[in-house]
Amino acid sequence: MKKSGIYHAELAKAVAKMGHGDMILIGDIGCPFPRHDKTTCIDLAVCEGVPKVADVVKAVLAELVIESYIVTEETKSVSPKVYGELRAILDAEKNKGNALIEKTIPHPQMKDLWLNGGLRGDEVKVFVRTGERCPYNYIMLVAGVDF
Repeated sequence: MKKSGIYHAELAKAVAKMGHGDMILIGDIGCPFPRHDKTTCIDLAVCEGVPKVADVVKAVLAELVIESYIVTEETKSVSPKVYGELRAILDAEKNKGNALIEKTIPHPQMKDLWLNGGLRGDEVKVFVRTGERCPYNYIMLVAGVDF
């Protein structure tokens, strides 16, 4: 029996395979899945609100070094409470002692990134759907290195 960390076998394997610059999208229940095999798709949704995006972000951050993250303008404007919660989690993280870099893009660009980025060579390696039901409740984490 595994002692700690991510217990979901597929998610644990996907996180373990990530390298510098690889991206993982953690999103709400309304996020459509990429329809190609370049991105590993993991459905964690159990029921409404289970699990929450923030809980999955915390679990991933316990095992993955990240250097930056991408959010949307709409997350900030339409769901500011969600943005604040994610920022509180991410502000506690550092990459080589430095604050993480935040990039903000419009929702259509983010959606295109997670749906089609893998086909273009963007390093969108993992897509995770949660049970969260809230508009624009998703975030893209970009893997870093700790050396």
